[in-house]
Amino acid sequence: MDVLKRIKAAKTDRDRHGTWINEAIRLAMPTYRRVTGSSSPQDAMAEQDDLFDTTLQTVLEDFSSDMISTFTPRHERWVRFEPAEDLTEAQMKQVAPQLRALEDSVFAEIERSNYWDAAQECFSFWGVSTMALALTPRGPMEPLHFQPIEMPDLLIERGPDGSLTGRWRQMKLDKMGLHIMWPEHFPMPGKQEKNKVSTVYEGCDRDYSMPGEERWNYRIFVDDKEVVKTNWVGAGSCPIIVCRFRQQSDSAWGPGPAHKAVPNARTLDELAYLNLKALSRSVDPPGSYEEDGVINMEAGLSAGTWIPRASGSKAPEPMKVETRFDALVFNVDALRTNIKKALYQDRPEQPGDTPPTATQWIDERTWNTRRRELPRDRCIREWVLPIIDRVVWIKAQRGELPAIKLSDDKAVAIRPISPLSKAKDLEDMQITQQVLSLANLVGQAVQQGVPVDATATIERLKATAKERHLIMLTPEQIQNAMATAAQVGGMGDGAAAA
Repeated sequence: MDVLKRIKAAKTDRDRHGTWINEAIRLAMPTYRRVTGSSSPQDAMAEQDDLFDTTLQTVLEDFSSDMISTFTPRHERWVRFEPAEDLTEAQMKQVAPQLRALEDSVFAEIERSNYWDAAQECFSFWGVSTMALALTPRGPMEPLHFQPIEMPDLLIERGPDGSLTGRWRQMKLDKMGLHIMWPEHFPMPGKQEKNKVSTVYEGCDRDYSMPGEERWNYRIFVDDKEVVKTNWVGAGSCPIIVCRFRQQSDSAWGPGPAHKAVPNARTLDELAYLNLKALSRSVDPPGSYEEDGVINMEAGLSAGTWIPRASGSKAPEPMKVETRFDALVFNVDALRTNIKKALYQDRPEQPGDTPPTATQWIDERTWNTRRRELPRDRCIREWVLPIIDRVVWIKAQRGELPAIKLSDDKAVAIRPISPLSKAKDLEDMQITQQVLSLANLVGQAVQQGVPVDATATIERLKATAKERHLIMLTPEQIQNAMATAAQVGGMGDGAAAA
C-alpha cells in the first residue's frame, strides 16, 4: 500500500476515538488541542471558562509526576547493560568496568538533555491514551532534543501482531520552519521568497525485508510529496518513540486510565456548577413587587438604597422557587477518591474516626502496588528501553559509544535490561513486613505456652508468601546466640555483685 494511503488510514483510525479522547482532554488538559473538531485557542479558553472543578487536572499532573519517578527517575539508572551472549566469570570481570562506562556515557547524555521537561507532558498524554516523542540529535556538541508529540499530531499504524508498523507526526510548517527542523534537507528561504505554510508528515514505516533485523524507512512528505527517504537499520533507528497504555485488536489506539475517571469528573463539574447557581439564587433571588404607579424597580435593589412607593402598597418580596434538588446522593469525597483510584493516585486513608491498623495500611498499599502492574511492563517495553536504544544508536552513529571488548579485542554485543521497578521492590518489602508481623505473633504464642514449632511455622509462612529477604538462623546459630547472651548476662550479674 502507498505510504500516504497508510498515513490517511492511520488518521482515520485515530479520529474514530476522537469523541472520548476529546472529552478526557477537555476535563484533564483543557488548554491542549483536540484530536478532532476545532482546536483554536479561543475555543479552548471558552471551554476552560465552563469548567468548575479541577480535580481531574490535578490528579493527572500527580499521575504524570508519579510515573516519571517510577519508570524514568532523574538521578537513577533506568536500566543496566549486560552482554547479549554467555561469558565466563573471568570475561565478565573484564567487561564489567566497560559496561559501567557505557551506562555513565548513556545517562550523562540523557541528563544534559531536556527529557524531563518533555516527559511531564508525555506522561500526561499517556494518562489519556498514548504518548509519543521525537528524539533527534541537534549536533555533536549540542544536547539531545526530546520533543513531545501531541495526540492531534500523532499517527500510528497497528500491525497484525499488535506492534506498531508505522509512526508519523503531522505538522504545519513554513519554509523557515522546514529549515529549522531539517537544515540538511531544506535550505534557508530567501528574503523575497514567498513564505508558504505546508502540511508535513515525518515518520517511519517498518521494513520487513530482512527477518530478524530492525529496519525502518524514514520519510518526510511536504504537501503529499515525498521529499526525503532514508533507510535506517538497528534498534533505536526510528526517531519517533510511542507508548500506548492499552491497545485494541482493531485499532492502534486504546484508552488510558483517565478514561475511567471521566464520568466522575463530569459529575463533579456539574455539581460545582449547580452549587454556584444555587448560591447565586440564594444571595440574589428573583423578586416581585406591586405596580402602584410610583415604585420603580428597573435598576434593581442595591444595598442601602431607598425606593419610594405609593402609600398602602405592598412591599417587594423575593420569589422562592419550590423545587427540590437533593445533591446528597452524590458523595463528593467518593467521586474524588474514584478519580484518584483510576489514575493510581489513591493512598491509604482514614475513612472514619477509628484509625486503621498497620495491617490495613499495608494491605491497601500492597493492593495499590499490584494495580500498577498493568502499565509497568508496557511502559518498560515501549518507552524506557526504546529511549535507551535510541540514545545508544545516536551515540554509535557519532562514534561516541564506548566499545565493549575482551582482552583479545573480540567485540561483545550488549543489551539493556530493565531492573525491577520501584513498585515491585516496595511490594517485596511489604511482604517481608507482613511475615515479620506474623513471626512476632508466633513468638508471643510460644511465650504463652502454645505448643508451636516457631521455626517451622515461620519457614512455611515465608514459603507461602514467597518472601525472599528474611534469612533464618540455623539451630546452631540460635544456640550460640543464646549461650553468648547468657554469658554476657552472667558477667553483668558478677560485676553488679562485686
